[in-house]
Amino acid sequence: MSYYQPTPPSRPGPLPPRPSRTGRPLTPPKQSHQFQSQPRSQSQSPRHDHHGQQQQQQQQQQHRQQQGVRSTTPDSIVRRSEEYYPRPRTASPTSIRPKDPTSASAFTTDYGWPILGEPLNPGKKLTVRAITTQRVLFILAVIMINVGLAMAAVFGNTRGMILAFIVFFKAKDCICVIISIFGFFGKAIYRYFRPRPESPRQWILSLIPTYNESEEQILKCIASLRDNDLGKHRQVMVVIMDGKPKELWSQMSRVVCEYQRPYHNLKYKSGSLRIAAGWINDAPVILIEKAKNCGKKDSLVLCHDLFNFPRDNMPLYTKLLREDMWNNVLPALTKLEGEEQPFTGFNGVFCTDADSKLHKGCLRLLAEALSRDEKAIAAAGTVFVELEPGYEWSFWNLYQQFQYTFGQFVRRRAEGYIGKVTCLPGCVTMIAVRKEMAGAIQKYANPVTSKLVLHHQVQNLGTDRRLTYAMLSQGNELHTLFVPEAVSETVAPQSLKHYLSQRRRWGSNAYFNNYFYLGGEKQSPIIRVAAAIDIARQTFVYYRIMNTVFFIKALVDHFSLWDILPMLIVGQLPLVWYAICLFLEPELRKRMFKLVLGFLINKLVSPFLAIMVFTEVAFNLGNNVWGLSGITASSPPSTAHSQEIRENKEAGKLADAEEGLAKGVFGPPIPQSYQRPSSRAASVL
Repeated sequence: MSYYQPTPPSRPGPLPPRPSRTGRPLTPPKQSHQFQSQPRSQSQSPRHDHHGQQQQQQQQQQHRQQQGVRSTTPDSIVRRSEEYYPRPRTASPTSIRPKDPTSASAFTTDYGWPILGEPLNPGKKLTVRAITTQRVLFILAVIMINVGLAMAAVFGNTRGMILAFIVFFKAKDCICVIISIFGFFGKAIYRYFRPRPESPRQWILSLIPTYNESEEQILKCIASLRDNDLGKHRQVMVVIMDGKPKELWSQMSRVVCEYQRPYHNLKYKSGSLRIAAGWINDAPVILIEKAKNCGKKDSLVLCHDLFNFPRDNMPLYTKLLREDMWNNVLPALTKLEGEEQPFTGFNGVFCTDADSKLHKGCLRLLAEALSRDEKAIAAAGTVFVELEPGYEWSFWNLYQQFQYTFGQFVRRRAEGYIGKVTCLPGCVTMIAVRKEMAGAIQKYANPVTSKLVLHHQVQNLGTDRRLTYAMLSQGNELHTLFVPEAVSETVAPQSLKHYLSQRRRWGSNAYFNNYFYLGGEKQSPIIRVAAAIDIARQTFVYYRIMNTVFFIKALVDHFSLWDILPMLIVGQLPLVWYAICLFLEPELRKRMFKLVLGFLINKLVSPFLAIMVFTEVAFNLGNNVWGLSGITASSPPSTAHSQEIRENKEAGKLADAEEGLAKGVFGPPIPQSYQRPSSRAASVL
């Protein structure tokens, strides 16, 4: 299917003769014999005949100008031609206007880019009825499974079933602990006898996607990246502002270039990009500002399209912008005095958030980890909750700090030892620049054509986990690494409303992406087993509460503590390993007391919050709304949320107005093929 609309609107029919003042119709004067067109030969093709007619019309026009002959075309025909084939207002045509103005080379801008129509969206949009039907079926299936298990526990062999489910729910964490123990001590012994080799100089592109973040936060993030102790490595930063302009242009001490270009986003809509390149606080920075909000996923895809290996289905405007970046922008930003090795390309793309705080050496550790493993496609660091001033002992910070650290040092560390980290956090991840990333970004950016809401959910809402799956699906030999020494701190939700909004998105990505890890292509067997356990644990979330109640009752009535002591030890093995990590890891030792308090809070409230989160996931199946964003401990959630609601309403009104114009509600319908890019898209600053 073509990316652009192939069919032009129908040409207007013949015009009626224009009456003269005398009442008789006017007819164009006959041309002299020297302007008569010759009949086409039998062997001449229509295409060649059309080209010959164009040349003949040019010769006729030149001859008329030389002889002083006026055009014989009536004014009404000229006016009607302009009505159906409008000249571009943002650029001048560089050649004679063709009969098909929807072709890619119909018009070109002053900087040589073609003016294209609105792109076609090949994706399938599900109806409300289809989404509701699949959502109801999913909820009914979950209810039936949990009720069936509860009935089996009540009327069946209660003691055996209770113990079996306890072991099953802890199975993944126990496997992770065994892998972590052998991996931790085995790696330490290996490094003792064989130190790490020195890494060559790496070129890093640091991506900072922004939306609600303030200008102060962005400048602080730029300074943090600049002073991150890169050593001999070099970096260029790119800030992509997603529809919310920031006054960063005035912060540039030296500007290499500044211009605007048209753009086709992942939503298959036309827009524009404002681009500037230069230095901010002695750091080379590329600023890209979108005219409209397109989502963080669009920013990630745009960055990799421009600076990583290019995918096959990249939009034409992005291809042209990529050529411009590599030919004109990057040579000026990467030219270093006294450097013997010229810039030939980036080795990694570092992804972070503007509101994240990076520790010293974070980029260097991730880049060197990628350079030492030839099969590595990405590496992730450790994420901690940032304790903002006045919120060091916040209930939500303590609760989430334990969750973050337990998941990373028990589960993600084990995944890192086998080279299969299934979720790379967006705030501290280095992605390698290699050819497999072209296929990964293509898979990540492809539109959804399936009728199943599951495919729409993971593709339209998922970011970190979906991109990780797309990378791992490029080959079973590829590795995703975990580097615990590379530390980043990020703000956490400070209210139940914000927490449920974030965890609804995270839980949906984790739960539904596990179905693809279970049955997807090129996945290792151990990842499939872990995905199956995760799916079962989350699906049985309601029964797990009942199973705990049954276990306590059976412990009082039937069980002897000494009989089940071995099983309890095995079940608490993950917690024991986490306690050991508190002493082994320096970053955990600094936060030990707060982590112990977080553990106690989790034991009290996590079962109830887990039920609330999965309920949000189930009842929002098919809902691709991002939710609350940009809310920290120091910013009131209600203010940010109400601002987003107002912006969504304004965007909805604008979309309704544009749809009405396209359908002819407010006048004659506008042909979709002739929608022009905005004036900002084709003007050069």
